[in-house]
Amino acid sequence: MMDKTNADILIRRKSRLVEDFLAGVEPVFLKKYTAVLDEYLFTVYEKSISARKITVSGSPFAVIALGGYGRKEQCIHSDIDLLILFEKSIPPEVEAFVQELLYPLWDYGFEVGYAVRTIDECLEMGFERFDILTTYLDARFICGASLIYTSFMERFRKELNSRHLKNTLNYLYEHGEKRHFDFGDSTYLIAPDLKSGFGGLRDYHTLLWYAKIKSNIKSRRDLEYYGFLSHFEFIHLKKALSDIWKIRNVLHHVTKRKCDTLHFEYQTEVAGLLGYKTSKRQPDVELFLGDLHSQMDFLKQINQITFEDILSSIRVKKGTVEPRPTKTEGLVIQKRRLHFANTLAVLKNPTILLKIFLESGQKKISLSIEARRIVSEFSHLVDAKFRKDPACIKIFKKILGLSYWEFNVLNVMLATGILEKLIPEFSKIVSKIQYNHYHLFPVDKHSIRCVQVVNSFKEKGDIRGNRLYYSVFKEVRNKNVLYFAALLHDIGKSDPAREHSKTGARIARPILKRFGFNPAEIEDAAFLIENHLALVKTATRRDIFDEETAVYMANKVGKIRLLRMLFLLTVADSKATGPKAWNDWTENLIKDLFLKTISILTKGDLASKKTQRLIEKKKTDVLSLLKESWREEETSEQLETMSRRYLMDVPAENIVSHINLYRTLGEKDFLWQISKEEESDIRTVSICAKDKPGLYSKIAGVFFLNGLDIVASQAYGLGEEHALDIFKVHPPVDRIFEKEKWKKAEADLVQALTDDTFLDKALYRIPETLQVSSGKAPEPSRVRVDNETSSFFTIVEVITYDFPGLLFSVTNALYRNGLNVNVAMVATKVDQVVDVFYVKNLENDGKIENRTRLEQIQNAILKSLPRVHAKEVINEKN
Repeated sequence: MMDKTNADILIRRKSRLVEDFLAGVEPVFLKKYTAVLDEYLFTVYEKSISARKITVSGSPFAVIALGGYGRKEQCIHSDIDLLILFEKSIPPEVEAFVQELLYPLWDYGFEVGYAVRTIDECLEMGFERFDILTTYLDARFICGASLIYTSFMERFRKELNSRHLKNTLNYLYEHGEKRHFDFGDSTYLIAPDLKSGFGGLRDYHTLLWYAKIKSNIKSRRDLEYYGFLSHFEFIHLKKALSDIWKIRNVLHHVTKRKCDTLHFEYQTEVAGLLGYKTSKRQPDVELFLGDLHSQMDFLKQINQITFEDILSSIRVKKGTVEPRPTKTEGLVIQKRRLHFANTLAVLKNPTILLKIFLESGQKKISLSIEARRIVSEFSHLVDAKFRKDPACIKIFKKILGLSYWEFNVLNVMLATGILEKLIPEFSKIVSKIQYNHYHLFPVDKHSIRCVQVVNSFKEKGDIRGNRLYYSVFKEVRNKNVLYFAALLHDIGKSDPAREHSKTGARIARPILKRFGFNPAEIEDAAFLIENHLALVKTATRRDIFDEETAVYMANKVGKIRLLRMLFLLTVADSKATGPKAWNDWTENLIKDLFLKTISILTKGDLASKKTQRLIEKKKTDVLSLLKESWREEETSEQLETMSRRYLMDVPAENIVSHINLYRTLGEKDFLWQISKEEESDIRTVSICAKDKPGLYSKIAGVFFLNGLDIVASQAYGLGEEHALDIFKVHPPVDRIFEKEKWKKAEADLVQALTDDTFLDKALYRIPETLQVSSGKAPEPSRVRVDNETSSFFTIVEVITYDFPGLLFSVTNALYRNGLNVNVAMVATKVDQVVDVFYVKNLENDGKIENRTRLEQIQNAILKSLPRVHAKEVINEKN
């Protein structure tokens, strides 16, 4: 039986270290945990009979730590990588030693990787596989024959320098590029990879390996001594590594395993354990992620320094070393990078701090790392006088038009700190995180990304949508107004307590004045910033087939030039936010609303002739399809009673199905038709019914009662006495009995339409409270009423968190308050849902104008919703 005494001691010591670390009283956890593991290995080796036999028989060996363990970066659940190294041959007795050494660790759940090799085998494998070679760079002697370790490292370094240097440096560069592609830019991600992403720990490791290859450094401190980092950079590196290692350890503790991706679901607990708290004692995830992104952004810059040095070592051809002057005095090009000729040029003419970025954008040549350092160190020269200098203003406006996703001039300005110096108000959104699944990027990088998307509209492209953006962009006369609106559209998020669009317009006005815009231009930019969400909200939350929606938007915007810029800003903002804000559905809605609105502003009315032509063609198609089964005159009369919205929205084939459904209805209260969508697991339920009060609510209630989740819905009128409701729902969980489930739902709807109390039992299934996982206090449910957009309907917006039965809960409250739902739409708002209802008064079939009545309706809806509170985070210690 294996002796576990030493492993028991190891577990106890590790547990105490973890407890002290989580309590905040163990600042050097990595170092001490590594020492505990070293002591375990040394003790087992010292007591091992097998090791003694092997050594006495003339085969001494060394136990060597590799990888993170070799670097003394051992986190709570990190792998333990070991090399058992022999000089020339491996005796069979080594297996018994491996069992003594590693079996107890495996039994306790440690992830241990090991190799038993000779020196020759190690060298052969190392220079064949570079992923193994980098582990040798981190090799550290633990116990055994130190001369074998020394001999191996001497031979390894000699062969590396004489035969494999260039290939190894190439590997570091190319593998780093591939890693960044595979894992993404962590400084742009809400769920960053702490180890392998761009800005992760592996970027630091790459610098360390490069420094070991080039200068054989022995410790991290040597990075400054050998000139790989400045003193300021080294101090910042220590802080960044300390913070990220702390977060990684807490993440390991929370997940109870090795985990390097800070997934959304772990962030609240990790933030709480690290002491990030709001005034209400909730974990402050946004502040936590902001600090993390700031540190990872620095590691990203460190990686860029490393790559610059590697490239200069292996890829610069002869004849390119001498600097070449540029047209800008004080700037030179050397090794395909922009440099300052000397620092005196900066002191003599501080505007060169901006000119270097203009030169970079125009020539598509990056700043050298040394140039970036100079910009950072001399950024104090960007003072109030500098910011008001017309020459500097002109340069910055040109720079905005040169920032593309493939060549990020603005990103380099942000990284060096000069963008904040130029626009001090921007500093409050740097590394500011919006804690939700909706926004992929921090606010500062999202804002820069928005400018880059606007610049992409300069390219015509092959896609039809891109051609529209290109043609609209060409019509924008004052592009600087659009660029500044894009850069500053989220500046108001510096104050989370206020509505960011209005706050942003207020903050932007003095900035725009400082940059020399005239009063009319300032008001245009402020309007764009204050209304940058208006177009997308209207497109996704209003019925764009109702011509009044476009009229409302035209009245709100008022001017064609503003609409063009607002459209492009809306598209850029949505694209820069992420896939939940930008998809084909959203794009088509925004484009349709823009085209309808610009038609009103251009021609003075809607494009009614075009709309009418489309409707008439649709009627002709329907008549053709129904020609053999129904009289043309009867069908024409029925088509005349249908709403324009229905005729525009629904394909001719579906209209035919609905007409057949209507004509089969007879004296029944309703008929429905259930169809399966081809490319998704969704059922479309088309319900033709006599238009009774509360019809929509009762259908939603029956679906809820039978566990049929509603994905989307539309309500239409079929003449004066009938309605057509189309629901898209998830099918029952048990597909074997799907037919039986639909039969039961059909029977329930029959009862619900005849008995007004039948669905009362469904109300008891609505939860009274709703727990929401969030890094901040959850937003309260809200109800907004819009009586301006439509002449015929009152529009009710319900903004809340999703839960089963939401649609029934709200529509039942509307019905019980004497309202009928004519149109229903569902949209998303970050992590909440927005349900939009076009309603009329049951008494007079009109809008609800009375303020007291509107307040009663709002209160009734809010009362029908569960009380929302944050899900409590329980921190458990191992």
